Amino acid sequence: MAISNDIHRMWLRPVSAIRRCIGVGFALLTLLGTGGVPAQDSNSGGRPAVQETRVALIIGNSDYKSAPLENPANDAADLANALEKQGFKVLVRENVGERGLKEAVEVFAKHLKQGGIGLFFFAGHGIQLKDQNFLLPVDVGFDSEADISFKSISAEYVLSRMAEAGNRINVVILDACRNNPFQQARKNVSKGLGVMNVGRAEKGTFIAYATSPGATAADGSGRNGLYTKHLLRSLETRDSDIDKVFGRVRTGVVQDTGGEQVPWTSSSVVGSFYFDVAEDVAAMRGATQPLAARHEAAAEAATAPYDPVQERAYWDRIKESRVAADFVGYLEKFSGAPRAAYARWMATKYGGVVPAAAARPAPVVAPAPERLALAMPSPPPPVPAVSAVSGAIPSPGTLIHDCPECPELVAVPPGEYTMGSGPKEKLREPDEEPAHRVRIAASIAVGKYEVTRGQYAAFVKETGREHKPGCHSTRGGFFHKNPKATWQSPGFDQKDDDPVVCVSWDDAQAYLAWLGKKSAKQYRLLNESEWEYVARAGTTGSQHWTDADQAATCRYASVADTSFKSVSPGAPMFPCSDGFAFTAPVGRFPANPFGIHDMLGNAWEWAEDCWNEGYAGAPALATPRLTGSCTERVFRGGAWNSAPSTVRAAYRDRGSKDERHDNLGFRAARSLP
Repeated sequence: MAISNDIHRMWLRPVSAIRRCIGVGFALLTLLGTGGVPAQDSNSGGRPAVQETRVALIIGNSDYKSAPLENPANDAADLANALEKQGFKVLVRENVGERGLKEAVEVFAKHLKQGGIGLFFFAGHGIQLKDQNFLLPVDVGFDSEADISFKSISAEYVLSRMAEAGNRINVVILDACRNNPFQQARKNVSKGLGVMNVGRAEKGTFIAYATSPGATAADGSGRNGLYTKHLLRSLETRDSDIDKVFGRVRTGVVQDTGGEQVPWTSSSVVGSFYFDVAEDVAAMRGATQPLAARHEAAAEAATAPYDPVQERAYWDRIKESRVAADFVGYLEKFSGAPRAAYARWMATKYGGVVPAAAARPAPVVAPAPERLALAMPSPPPPVPAVSAVSGAIPSPGTLIHDCPECPELVAVPPGEYTMGSGPKEKLREPDEEPAHRVRIAASIAVGKYEVTRGQYAAFVKETGREHKPGCHSTRGGFFHKNPKATWQSPGFDQKDDDPVVCVSWDDAQAYLAWLGKKSAKQYRLLNESEWEYVARAGTTGSQHWTDADQAATCRYASVADTSFKSVSPGAPMFPCSDGFAFTAPVGRFPANPFGIHDMLGNAWEWAEDCWNEGYAGAPALATPRLTGSCTERVFRGGAWNSAPSTVRAAYRDRGSKDERHDNLGFRAARSLP
């Protein structure tokens, strides 16, 4: 679906509503509200005087006609979300052409306020031509140097427009130093970007490059570019002082590249600036605070209580890292956690400097008793992904990759929990009762992500499995069958890293049998008891996250929300936006405490079991129920169009095993060893 670059046809939506566009697409963040911090009045002794507006323009260009890039559009969407949390009003543009790029800069310039904060970020191709740095639109041609300079926009021009506003702070971040193949064909086009030193006119300016001047940067092999990946991590870390943020980024990138890529900065910032609004306000107010009082406040902050559920989720994200900054960030948040000693050792091992405050233990605040159903063992030291050895049971959290075509699995430990809904669950339904204890007797390997469209395509290509057109849908607010829809074209745009949908229970079984032949392992679906155990991941609430506010759901799952409103107006939905009207790329949302993504939302997941009304007579051991209505099979978890009543760990549904739905996929699993 190609989307026009015409600025008059932009739509307004919150930053979390950005979804990646196909072709030349874009998304614009609503520029409303104050979203700022108090600016200092020079005549008031450092006291806050006026509201300080924070405005950012974020551009990510991936879909170049020649030399396309994998990550910039993702980088733009993810950084926009991060900056919105830091109080910025954000204008986001993805895959923009010449007109869209130039008009976005003009709109940005109009919204910059004197005395405020301006931030410009560009990810994509950049070219140094005759001592100027040109940021390239996706539709630029390279027939001549004049074409480049005329159709692109120079970073120096953006900087000058920001300087005109007279802001307290202007930040320019350029992740645009990719090695461009067109540089080799132009004698005046230099490698990388050139130096943009800030002068007297640009007081309060901070310029950050993904790599040193004249060098090139890595695009990245995951969702984000290497530089932006570390920037996002650093922004999540306590102490968001601008110098420390980019210092952590530099450390991480240098370590990841063995010194081949060295991020670089130039600054004329006087005083301090913190990305976190609260920290920035505190820094302003603390400028006249006695030194001893500031030290005391810092010590109190270092011993702040922490939530073990959040600590576990954070640890699961970094435990396999080899980047010191990841462990330093962990220590800044969870210095008193049981894993802190190991984190200190890892940070030191990889060249990091452990903050002094992190040596002070922090008290643990236990979550409410009803939120934890079993005590989780501390995970082992980080280990690389392995091919499981016969007879050996991988430790909990171990990543398993059985074959090149096989999905990545995570080892989940055995345990016991309460399955179903009790009287405290307000949204419970009769088939979720009675609540009962279930034991998972042995470790299981569970797909880290739902099976993706790309993974399923490899299976279809090799086996030639036929799929007759026809897929059920609830789009438009009513249930119907789309006679033309297939897993390749479910009625909306998908990419290879989206979960496959429009696949039946029989299709899933055929795919898993194919994996078995590839890997010599017995792949299967999770049975229903296992599924709920993995979805809960040690918690007993409706969802694995502790925030009960429905508006918080969009931070954790792709569900029916305000992004979905245009697809099905009037349908029940969450009062927030997750950024995706349909499916999201797998792993886009945080993993649960077991390290598994998207157990709730994105796509419903087929389970092994036959359908039974309720749990009367259900086994106490987690085994599939293969009696009952076996022409119907269970599916669990909710999807991109699921309302609050169904996005719950205990909610159950079913469908004919040969039916296909545009919101229903599956996840691979196998027993261990």
